[in-house]
Amino acid sequence: MEMLLLIPCVIIALGLLVAGILMSRDNSKEVSERISKLGGMSQGIEAGKLLRKKELEKSFTTRVLFPFAQDLVDKIQAFIPLGGKSFVTAKLVQAGYTKPHYPKVFLGIQLIACLAIFGFLLTVTTLVGKVDWLLGLVIALFFGGAGYALPLAWVIQEAGKRQKSIQRSLPDFLDLLVICVEAGLGMDAALSKIANLESAKTSTYLREELLRYNKDVAFGRPRKEAMLDMATRSGVDDFSTIINALVQAYEMGSSVAHTLKIQAETLRIKRLQKAEEQANKVGVKMVIPIYVFLFPAIFVTVFGPMGMVLVDTVVEIFGAMG
Repeated sequence: MEMLLLIPCVIIALGLLVAGILMSRDNSKEVSERISKLGGMSQGIEAGKLLRKKELEKSFTTRVLFPFAQDLVDKIQAFIPLGGKSFVTAKLVQAGYTKPHYPKVFLGIQLIACLAIFGFLLTVTTLVGKVDWLLGLVIALFFGGAGYALPLAWVIQEAGKRQKSIQRSLPDFLDLLVICVEAGLGMDAALSKIANLESAKTSTYLREELLRYNKDVAFGRPRKEAMLDMATRSGVDDFSTIINALVQAYEMGSSVAHTLKIQAETLRIKRLQKAEEQANKVGVKMVIPIYVFLFPAIFVTVFGPMGMVLVDTVVEIFGAMG
C-alpha cells in the first residue's frame, strides 16, 4: 500500500520537473525571438548576450517556479465559477486588498494551504499511522477542504471588520461634511479636509477611501465614477445610499447641504432603530441561559431541603415498621 501511494507522488514530482525544464526552454526561446526583432545583427547579438546574462542571473524560482505557478493558477481559475470569482474579488476589495493581482495570489494561498494539509495528513494517517487508507483519505480531504476555506473566512472577517468601522463613523462623517459644505468649501475640498483630520472620529478605513477618491479625482477621473467606485469598495449600504444621494444632488442641481442633512437624520433614525432592535433581542437571547443555568439552581435551592426532609421521614417510617 505504501508503494502504491509513493508511485503517484514520484510521477507528479517528475512531471513538475519536466514542466519546469520545458518552461525554462520556452522562456529562452521567447528571449531569442525578442532579440532577433531588434535592429541590426550586431546590436541584436550584443543585446541578446546581455539579456541572456541578466536572465541567467535570476534565481531558479523567478525563472521557472513562479511562471509555472502563475500558469497553473490561471488554468485552475478556468474551473472556478464566475460567481465564486466575483465574490472573492469583492471581499478582497472590501477588505482593502484592491490591487488586480491579489485574487490570483489569494487563490494560490488557498491551493497551497489545501494541498499542504491534505498531503501532510494523508502521509501521517496512511504511511506513518495505523489508520485505514480510506479513513485517512476522508480525514485528509476534510481538513484539506478546511484549509481551502480558512483563508476565505479570514477575508470575510476582515471585510466585515472594515465595514463595521465605516458604518459606525458615518454619522460623525456626515456632521463634519455638513459643517465643511456650509462653511463654503466644495465637495472635493471638504472630503480632502475630513480625510486629513486625524483627530476626528472618522474611521481610519473611511479616511483611506476618501484619500483614494481625492487621488482619483486629481488624476482626472470623473467625480461621479470615483464616488460610485468608492461606495462599491466600502461595501456599506448606508454609505452607498449617501453617495447615490450626493450624485443625484449634483446631477439635479439641488442643495448638497440640505441633502446631507436629510441623510444624517435618516442615518440617526436607522441607528436608533438598530439599537432598539438589539435591545428587544436581549430577552429572547436570555431564555436559554436562564433555563440552563438559573432554573436548576433555583430548583435545587427551593426543593433541596424539602427533598432531604422527605427522605429522612421515609427512612424513619420504614425504620419504625421494621
